[in-house]
Amino acid sequence: MTSRKTSTHRLFGLPLYDIALSPDPDTGRQHALGIVAIGKVATGVIAIGVVARGFLAVGVVSLGLVSAGAVSLGALAAGAVSVGGISAGAVTAGYRAVGAVALDEQTHGAAVTRRIRF
Repeated sequence: MTSRKTSTHRLFGLPLYDIALSPDPDTGRQHALGIVAIGKVATGVIAIGVVARGFLAVGVVSLGLVSAGAVSLGALAAGAVSVGGISAGAVTAGYRAVGAVALDEQTHGAAVTRRIRF
């Protein structure tokens, strides 16, 4: 039994949504690719998954313009470990960073903070 669902409608060559909760029976890959992508590995404008890449990325490991997850990298990033222009998390680095351990141009950390010049 496969838990894959892909939109028949396309925008810019990508399906509107791709949900990959089980491996593809043909390739064995569990990668979702679409405007909205949900899966173990997800790539899309909106990506949700264990590893998420997209404009808006939500996942354990996330990479995107706006990202949230345990480990996140993005212009606006939030997570336990985050790196970004504006970032928040337990351990964080960025132009503006808020966290227990924060590295940024102006520090706002609670415990260990370090002001760095970019």
